[in-house]
Amino acid sequence: MAAKKNLQEREKELRSLLVTESGREELQELAAKYSAASGELRPTGRSAVTYILVHERNQGLIRG
Repeated sequence: MAAKKNLQEREKELRSLLVTESGREELQELAAKYSAASGELRPTGRSAVTYILVHERNQGLIRG
């Protein structure tokens, strides 16, 4: 099992996806996957990066 990343590392990783169209699509797909898994809609105005970080932190996937 891979070591947990800290919050800053994961945020940097996710933000790096914003520079390409395929990366932005990947972020949207991951946010949609997490939304479906939780049964909750992504709040209006919340970025995909923020939504993903909150979800992963709540699931214990990242630390910090």
